[in-house]
Amino acid sequence: MKLLTQFSRTAAVCLLLADSAAVSAAVVTLTPSKDATIFGTSINQGLPNSSGQDLFNHSNGAGPGMFAGGNGQFAPHRGLIAFDIASQIPAGSVITGVQLTMYIGIVAGSGGAAGLGDQTPRTMDLFRLTRDWGEGITGGNATQIGGTGQGFPANPGDATWNAAAYRQTPWTTPGGDYVNRASATLAVGSEFGSAQTWTTTPTLVQDVQAWLDDPSSNFGWILINQDEDLKQTHRAFYTSEWTDPAQRPQLQVSYQPAPVPVPAAAWLFGTCITGLLSLTRRKADGAGKPSAFIFNRSTQTGKKP
Repeated sequence: MKLLTQFSRTAAVCLLLADSAAVSAAVVTLTPSKDATIFGTSINQGLPNSSGQDLFNHSNGAGPGMFAGGNGQFAPHRGLIAFDIASQIPAGSVITGVQLTMYIGIVAGSGGAAGLGDQTPRTMDLFRLTRDWGEGITGGNATQIGGTGQGFPANPGDATWNAAAYRQTPWTTPGGDYVNRASATLAVGSEFGSAQTWTTTPTLVQDVQAWLDDPSSNFGWILINQDEDLKQTHRAFYTSEWTDPAQRPQLQVSYQPAPVPVPAAAWLFGTCITGLLSLTRRKADGAGKPSAFIFNRSTQTGKKP
């Protein structure tokens, strides 16, 4: 009876071990694999004294700030951002939630002073990019966001307004190639250092799931300010190059890992049961040997055990 009770308890443990093969939900926080800003033209294009405002051959891939919106000369800026999904989340997992958080570093017209500049919330959309692009090293010497809002002359391979890779691969449409349906939308505030979070939407989840299932299609998102054609509407967000890791962009992904295949779970259960049976037999054999020994001695001597 004691052995039967022990067997039942151990079998229950084996079932729990086998059931644990179905891994519970998980959450991972990623930082960008690359981010950059591309710059459009201004109303001063082609006019005298407009140096620095015809920015379509400028880039900013290694600077501390990523811009989205219009500048003081009505030149639109757009942000590009991507995350390496496949190296951080197990293949076969099911994505259940996605949110992107970025931190405001500068507000248009503020001169870098908190509380000044554009105080109107600006609606910004994330769109899934359909073409790969180059981050480059432009802006890599900058230590502050201030002074980087016009970008820098692009190097071959950098993303610009007209090219996914400058002098190598043009965009099909200047300003970036992306799907026409926004994956997420947010009214972005103006408080310096504040977190701005694009929360989970079905389309964000679909984007990340597609990138996990087919990493070759992962080109990230483009961030577009709906008021980019208006003067002084941009926000600059800290990038992956910013000195404070806590203020770098963060993509939080919730997912359900793929369950362990049934044969593996069955093997685990079977191995556990086999070991249990072996242990039970050894105990049973050990319990019977003394009786057999006493019986043999009594037979030989003619005495009862």
